Amino acid sequence: MDNDVITYLMNIAFDNKIVINFFDNLDPDTPPGSDVETRRIAMNSRWHNKSEIPFQLAHELGHILSGQQSTKILYFTPYKYGMELEANEYAIKLLLPLYLADKDTMSVNIHNFMSYFNIPYHLEDIVIKETKSLLSRSESDFNV
Repeated sequence: MDNDVITYLMNIAFDNKIVINFFDNLDPDTPPGSDVETRRIAMNSRWHNKSEIPFQLAHELGHILSGQQSTKILYFTPYKYGMELEANEYAIKLLLPLYLADKDTMSVNIHNFMSYFNIPYHLEDIVIKETKSLLSRSESDFNV
């Protein structure tokens, strides 16, 4: 797990009065979840693929920070529909600035970004759109 990324996301949570708890007693296949009403996130520190944890945390923050309304706990799924798509898009928006911070336009590679954060490839169009938006450049400028 990339501690700089987790620290960055934890600071966003702190600034927005969101409580995050990491549990080390869960099954490695138990997904993280969030409760929008109480502004709480439960993360599984034993998740079977540790490199997915930063995207999962950003996704769970996305459920809360995007203003979603839900009376039930939302569990992480990388789906591309409804509230899950909205949370995935928000997660991408949270993580992109970290990736772009030390790069010039010609060195931006969305596939490297997606691979580093284990972002599912069905979200590639969103990554392209958000990258273009941040850099205000045409899609042809990127190494896609």
